[in-house]
Amino acid sequence: MAGTGVAEPELTTTTPVRVGHGDEIARLHDELDRVRRGRAARVLLTGEAGIGTTTLADAFCAQLAGTHDDAVVVRMTPAEAVPARAATPVAFAAVDQLARALDAQTAGPRTTAARSAMALHDAVLAMRRPLAGDRPRPVVLALHDLQHVDPASAEVLTDLLRRLHAGGILVLATATEPARLPEGTRAWWPRLFAPDAVGGELPGRRPTEVRTVTVGGLDPRAVAALVATRRPAAPVPGLVVAERLAAATGGHPVHLELLLRQVPDEVLAGTAPPPPPRSLATEVAGALEGLPPGTRRLLGALAVVGEPATVALLEQVAESDPGSTAPETVDAAVEAGLVVATADGPTLVLRFVHRLVRDAVYRRQSPGRIAQLHCTAGFVVGGRTALAHAVAGAAGRPYPAMADALEESARAEVADHDEAATRLLWAAELSAVGADRQARLLEAGVRLVRSGAVARLRELEPELRQARACAARDLALGVLASEACDPDAHVVLQAAVDDADGPDDVLALAAVRLGYDHVQHGRGARAVEVVARVPSLSDDPRVLEEAAVVEASGRAQQWGPAAGLDVLTDRLAGAYGPDPAIVAGRLNLADGRIVEAYARLHEGLDRIRGGTATTMGRLVHLYLAEAAFRLGRWDEAEAEARVGATTDAEPGAAWIGPSARATWATIVAVRGGAEAQAHLDRARADLGRSPHALGLFTVTVGEALVAHAQGDAERAHRLLTGLADDPVPPLLSSPTAPWRALQAEAALDVGWVTVADQIVHGWPVGGTPLWFVLARHRLLARMAEARGDIDGARTIYRGALDLVAADPEGASTCPVEVGALHAAAGALARRQGWTTAAEDLAAARRLFAALGAQRWVVAVDAEIDAGVPGVYGPPSETRGSERPTATTDDLVEGLLADDEQPDEGRAAQLAHGEPATTGPMLPQTTPVPVRRTPDTLPAASVEAVSAASADHHTLTPREREVVKLVAQGLTSREVAAALYVTPKAISYHLGNVFAKLGVTSRRQLWGRTFE
Repeated sequence: MAGTGVAEPELTTTTPVRVGHGDEIARLHDELDRVRRGRAARVLLTGEAGIGTTTLADAFCAQLAGTHDDAVVVRMTPAEAVPARAATPVAFAAVDQLARALDAQTAGPRTTAARSAMALHDAVLAMRRPLAGDRPRPVVLALHDLQHVDPASAEVLTDLLRRLHAGGILVLATATEPARLPEGTRAWWPRLFAPDAVGGELPGRRPTEVRTVTVGGLDPRAVAALVATRRPAAPVPGLVVAERLAAATGGHPVHLELLLRQVPDEVLAGTAPPPPPRSLATEVAGALEGLPPGTRRLLGALAVVGEPATVALLEQVAESDPGSTAPETVDAAVEAGLVVATADGPTLVLRFVHRLVRDAVYRRQSPGRIAQLHCTAGFVVGGRTALAHAVAGAAGRPYPAMADALEESARAEVADHDEAATRLLWAAELSAVGADRQARLLEAGVRLVRSGAVARLRELEPELRQARACAARDLALGVLASEACDPDAHVVLQAAVDDADGPDDVLALAAVRLGYDHVQHGRGARAVEVVARVPSLSDDPRVLEEAAVVEASGRAQQWGPAAGLDVLTDRLAGAYGPDPAIVAGRLNLADGRIVEAYARLHEGLDRIRGGTATTMGRLVHLYLAEAAFRLGRWDEAEAEARVGATTDAEPGAAWIGPSARATWATIVAVRGGAEAQAHLDRARADLGRSPHALGLFTVTVGEALVAHAQGDAERAHRLLTGLADDPVPPLLSSPTAPWRALQAEAALDVGWVTVADQIVHGWPVGGTPLWFVLARHRLLARMAEARGDIDGARTIYRGALDLVAADPEGASTCPVEVGALHAAAGALARRQGWTTAAEDLAAARRLFAALGAQRWVVAVDAEIDAGVPGVYGPPSETRGSERPTATTDDLVEGLLADDEQPDEGRAAQLAHGEPATTGPMLPQTTPVPVRRTPDTLPAASVEAVSAASADHHTLTPREREVVKLVAQGLTSREVAAALYVTPKAISYHLGNVFAKLGVTSRRQLWGRTFE
């Protein structure tokens, strides 16, 4: 209706009409407009069941399709295929449906691994690819009815939404309000739509917008509009009548539709009183009573099937004669407002207008009739759903034959342990004898341990605690305790390992899980000892692989990372799962071999994307955050840390969240953000609730890094000295562990040259990665300068820069250290008045600017402002005679390419997290306030900027658009979003701009006008 803000879908006899909530739909369009401009947003529509949240979301999506909008819409609507008594839902049903919806959009040769949040994340990002030109398409990910999502899918979706922060994506979810859910139902989704679910705002990055909208009933104007559409020949109700109808139904659309089928015209005209208020279930019961018996039988079968079904199939379930359903039988159900009929060619498909109607029809039937219909449905529908119908058909009564069949089918399932566990739990429900029920429950628990489905296992915990003491029970309870970081978990797991009557496969699995717990608590020697017996208990290659992973971790804790890598070297090529690659990545990282670590960690991620089960799905993000940071991939590191930081409330991840938050704080601090301390405070508070040795060490290193980045070298040194004086976790005790470089740096910054010298001279001289070699040279040069040996310092710097020039590929893997080396060499040259100062400081600035390291850029600017002639001009001619030219420009170009336009694999990962990291820092200077667009520029740059402004008429229109925005202080990503192009295109245009204007830095463009 014009002027009412009412959305009016086309009215047919088979399409339910929904009106009202026009304002909410308009706000969704506004949200999508912001998403088009590069924002990320998620909106939760919530309210009473049946109030119209899903219909509202569908109306919004239908408008996008009807206007030929360029947005890509992907829907997930979980189907409750068996509506009743099967206490254990089919695992991963919802995410399977989402994966199929994503694959339908891409129509590619490969299918998406539904059980991998990373694979789903990659597939969603792939939707953004432009069809033509260079403008990516916005994506609307519609997740309907979250209250009906099975627990296994809920865990995957939780992980997916933690990752999904890329710009251009609107997550639109619907769910019943938690307070209105049935008793005992867990609302898993509200925390994902809380303001702190997506972390704080980062420098140069817009935060994900999060909103929860409570949808209420239809107001009187919308009620009048509904009457006009549903009863066009009836009198138009006045405001008073509409208010009465709204009061009688609470404005509930489903309830209103049923009521409008029954009230006479006199009620709508206001000449007769409305009927007394009745519940929706009562309205449905009244509608059923007025239907012929054949229609009621058909609706009963549809309620049991639980999903849209053909009339032919419903005839089989209801045990009616094929083809016996007359057209008027279906028409009666449609006219009563209970179902929608859709013609699919010659076939007629029926579905209920809403789940609430289906539930009411289901409950109106007798238990015996429900059981009979479920049994028949089991034979008719076949496949996986047939088993669920068989369980529901038992109606809670023992069914030994079916229980035996389910148990047999579960044991035949050797790969999908989640599915096997589901069938075993169904078998337990149907068991006639308590001992059989308990045995099947315990076997299901073992299968859930195998699959790593801790959330599902935790739901069984009360029953497991009532079970008899045995290896299977102790294994399951021990795993739950270990995942919760219970320090006594190893006692329970040891009891499982020591059970002489336990099956060998259970004992082997218990030994592996006990080994994991020993490793988690730093008991490496005991871990190696316990998994040594696994080969004698099992020949399962996957179990043997897990034992090898535990052995590698344990030996690394005993003898250092190299010892652990020796165990894994021969297993990586033919590994079954991702864990060997992930652990190898972690060990390489601890040994300072960042490139190898990064490659192995991504190898593990690729395996997880393929749907392979892992016990390290959280840890990999922690490790990758550090590796990405060290390699200069800071956007990726932030994204990894963001996901890791949201795991702190989950069982088994109590120390991961604080560790990831410490890493996040480091990146925020170096980039000039103000939230670093808040991240550290929360990390420390969260860790205090669940102390963990590795977590405490990681957070302390993060605190030292942030202190050093903010200019408080004394605090950084105090924190790191305290760590070094206590026993260092063996995994972090390698001489090339990154935190050791910061320890020596902080000692130098507070003037303790002797202490720094002792630290550095304890390091290995040969066989170390390039970043470590450069860090050692830089610190040795600084110590030489501190002792007054200026020539010695200059020689050391020259030697280090020669190494950079000689190995550009290696230098590209350690941009932070290369930048710090240039900065330190330039600072010495400036103090000594050498002409090389200009080139080194300019090189450092370019590198730090490419990284987005605002604090380090400001520190270099402070050196430049102290007086470096020609720093923004061409490099000094004398440099070439002193040593080869370093490949800094190539390195900056590579950083921009990596950071601003990741390849598809990297782009798909910009949403996951990990432990604190160290990085070589600049020589300490007095902190300078961050200057995004400075009021004044160094004198050395004034002439270049003046020339730039004079020559801007040579720019093309597109280049002028770009340079205007850059002059306002926008980053390449922000300019790209404003102009609807890729960041790489902006980098290309800026290269042309710099060449035409004769400038070498964005900073020279800040504050200028280009009209």
